[in-house]
Order: sequence, then C-alpha cells, then structure tokens
Amino acid sequence: MKKELEGYMTLEAAMVFPAVFALVIMVLYAAFFLYDKCRMTQDLYTASYRQSIARGDNTPDVKIDTSNYFMLSSCSAETGGGSDITASATGEMAPALLTGTGDEGAVWELKVTMQARRTDPPRSFRRFRRVAAIAQQATGH
Repeated sequence: MKKELEGYMTLEAAMVFPAVFALVIMVLYAAFFLYDKCRMTQDLYTASYRQSIARGDNTPDVKIDTSNYFMLSSCSAETGGGSDITASATGEMAPALLTGTGDEGAVWELKVTMQARRTDPPRSFRRFRRVAAIAQQATGH
C-alpha cells in the first residue's frame, strides 16, 4: 500500500520549529529581564546602604550608573535623603518578538525601590560607650 501523505513531516516541522524557536527566544528575554532586575536591585541596595551610613547631616550624592544594564533602555535612577533613604530605578525592555504585536508594541517595565534607615555608626558607638561608662560607674565595677 502506497502512502498518500509524503510530506507530512516537512509540514509539521515548518509549523513546530518556529513556535519552539519563538518560545526559546522569549525565555531568553525573560532571563535577561530577571538578570537586569537582580543587578538593579544590587545597585540600589549598595547606593542606599552607602547613604545610610553617612556621618552627620550631610548626605553624599551617590550616583547609580544605569548604562551597564544588559537589555534595558531608558533607565533612570535616583536616591532621596532624609531620615529614611530611598533609592529607586526604572527601565524598559522591548522584546523583539513582541514589538510589532500592538500599536506601540509590548514593553516590559521594570521598577525597583530600596529603602534604608539612616544610621550614624560612630555616633551610635559613642552613645553606647557613654551608656556603658555610666552603667559601670553606677554599679561600681
């Protein structure tokens, strides 16, 4: 008996391979997006920590370099002082497979915010030593 459908494997491959390829590309874009989120979180943590341990009332101007993120575009970052330090950053990624699907295309937005409480380690240490000295004089040891 002769087969009637000689090219069915070619047809299946022509339909399945692009779908699998698109799926792999989307997984790679998601991995790049998460990588940039991890880097951004680390940068904001470092910036907020550096501002939180500043001595006295002066707040150092900590710059966050947003040019080194792998796939993000239009990144911006800022830090705010006061009693609570806030560092925030935003960025966008436009996956190539999704850019032509809508009016302006699909854009993945990334927003990360870190907060830290201002501390002054030397001042806290001096305060602790004063309290310890007073307690030592009060107990007589």
